[in-house]
Amino acid sequence: MPRVVFVTQLIDADDPVLGFVVPQIRALAERVDHLTVIANEVREPPSDLAAELVSLGKERGRGRLRRGADYESAIVRSLRGHAPTALVAHMCPSYLSLAAPIARLRRAPTLLWFVHSADTPSLRLAERMADAVITAFPNSYPRRGGKIHPIGHAIDTDAFPYSPVERSDARPLRLIAVGRTSAYKGYDVMVRAVAAARHRGANVELRIVGPSVTPSEHAHRAELQRLIDTERVGGVQLDDGVPRHAVPALIRESDVLVNATEDRSADKVVFEAMAIGRPALVSSPAFGDLIAPSPVPLGFPYGDVESLTSRIEALANASSAELTAIGDALSRQVRAEHSLAHWADRVAQLADALGR
Repeated sequence: MPRVVFVTQLIDADDPVLGFVVPQIRALAERVDHLTVIANEVREPPSDLAAELVSLGKERGRGRLRRGADYESAIVRSLRGHAPTALVAHMCPSYLSLAAPIARLRRAPTLLWFVHSADTPSLRLAERMADAVITAFPNSYPRRGGKIHPIGHAIDTDAFPYSPVERSDARPLRLIAVGRTSAYKGYDVMVRAVAAARHRGANVELRIVGPSVTPSEHAHRAELQRLIDTERVGGVQLDDGVPRHAVPALIRESDVLVNATEDRSADKVVFEAMAIGRPALVSSPAFGDLIAPSPVPLGFPYGDVESLTSRIEALANASSAELTAIGDALSRQVRAEHSLAHWADRVAQLADALGR
């Protein structure tokens, strides 16, 4: 197995947005000869991480230019004298583009892990410079090409153990939505759909749990709260984000996850909810193969309030046994094709093959 340099934004197992990176690093470290992790910021370094950890110092207040220079130095040190070594850039195309010239000199293959619908100039540059682009689905990356390798997502199924849906006929169907309060998440669509479903007699509630990190996310959060208040939408709760370790319990307490994110995205929380055994209503066609076998339609077009309303009504009318059967089938498929072990195996194998 190769030596690997893994570049990421943040090391903090409890971060509500990027906490999942730590289990990915653990799994990859078990499958390679040596793992060096270069992180822009290290808040809480795990004591059991079997990897060499290099921080660029954002947590210590280092500026962007200093961190950029330190990154180049760290790449040179990490690739010096060791072959074969592969570099894996996690979600940030610029990390790969900056490292690629050095990696090429050292004959080290470069891989970009990217799961998002955004097609940007930065991504196109990184794709040209990369030896391979790895993603979850064919539809979770914005373009096609010979460099693109769909390898499944990286779901820590041990942290998201299966649990059947337990819903009595008397209580509402509990919908959960998890993620940052970005406009592209479609929370306003969820709020309007739940309002319409309740108006038409569906016994349903929605809880939105998401941090607001950027100014635009804070602004959108205020817009959502105004929508809930001014439209007098009952049964909708807007909560702050929770630590990473609290997400599994949050999902287990719900019956159905809702994800109205823009076209072609593949949010990790959808896989996590499915792993636990929860049906997921999704707008992204990236999940088409996963949800196709469901006897109750789970997909809806992005931004389509009426379609989501009808999907909510159908699930609100489903029995606990029907919801459990749907969730069980999704869980088995996620565990087979999108587990953390499956992902780490594929990354290590591809890095090894490219390095030969």
